[in-house]
Amino acid sequence: MTTARRLTEETLSAHYLLLLCQHLHTRGISSEQVLAGTELGLAELEQPNRQVPLALCLKVFANTQRLLPDPGLGLHLGQMLNIRSHGFLGYAVLSSRTIGEATDLAVRYFRTRTSLLEIRLFREGEMAVIQLDERVPLGSIKVMVLDAIISLFMVCGQQVTGRKFNAEIRLSYPEQAHHAELRAQLGDRLSFDCAFTQVRFPRAGLQIPLGLPDPQLLAMAKVQCEAELQRLHDERGLLPDVRRIIKLRLAETATLESVANDLHLSPRTLRRRLAELGTSFQMILEQLRRGRAVELLLHSGLSVDQIATELGYLDPSNFGRAFRRWTGQSPRAYRTARLLSPSNPKAPASAM
Repeated sequence: MTTARRLTEETLSAHYLLLLCQHLHTRGISSEQVLAGTELGLAELEQPNRQVPLALCLKVFANTQRLLPDPGLGLHLGQMLNIRSHGFLGYAVLSSRTIGEATDLAVRYFRTRTSLLEIRLFREGEMAVIQLDERVPLGSIKVMVLDAIISLFMVCGQQVTGRKFNAEIRLSYPEQAHHAELRAQLGDRLSFDCAFTQVRFPRAGLQIPLGLPDPQLLAMAKVQCEAELQRLHDERGLLPDVRRIIKLRLAETATLESVANDLHLSPRTLRRRLAELGTSFQMILEQLRRGRAVELLLHSGLSVDQIATELGYLDPSNFGRAFRRWTGQSPRAYRTARLLSPSNPKAPASAM
């Protein structure tokens, strides 16, 4: 039986679940065991461009953790993938001219592979930063999913450049015993319990040429990615609309009632539908406030009180308490620590 996708639910490309089943088969676990309780079969996972809803992904990963309680599974899965494992997005990246062009394409078309996470590229002083944010809380599978993606970044980065992976990685969860392998590779370029999950490297690295540029393959892959992106856009669900409206109203103190009104829903219906997706209005609001707060602290001359106002806090002390909850630091301490970092070109000589 084919399970219909609810349009409001975040998804993961079925291709990755197919690869998971294939990997677990080599370890003596059948696809029937992995997919138990989902009404999915290998035939569904083999369908081109098939997206699997979050609820079914959670069931598959829960089965996996029960059948194979290996904390390092995420890292192993990321390592077994290569750039061609990602469909036309992989071919677009592989045929790009530079790391910058490849990264821009990955950011633009990441949605064709999954909407569980949001990826973006920005500049912070002389550093380029690739940041991953959960679109919905991943709960018990967060470490496995982000481990897999970070491991994948390392594998694909080395594959497309032919160079050793030298970026800094910051992870938003605690270090665990299975991370010893990652620690051995990255040393002090690996940090845990950070405010965000990020891959960071010098901006100059965006200009590094790739070894297999292919304009014709790139053009063809981009056409295919655009078509898939448009199909997904036509099916886009509730969360993107909620996030878009909240972003526009951060300074006005966005409320559940105002967003529901814009979406022509009752507040009760909006609250229920967000709960079905494993999130809430307050979770989304806080995530967007946190991201905007960091951007303004590091890239604007606004005072902390002014930033609080920009984020819709009537009392700056409430912003201070929220920011400490997000990062473990006050806004002023966070700004000072980052601006005095040796990687920041504005840092005074005494801080270098």
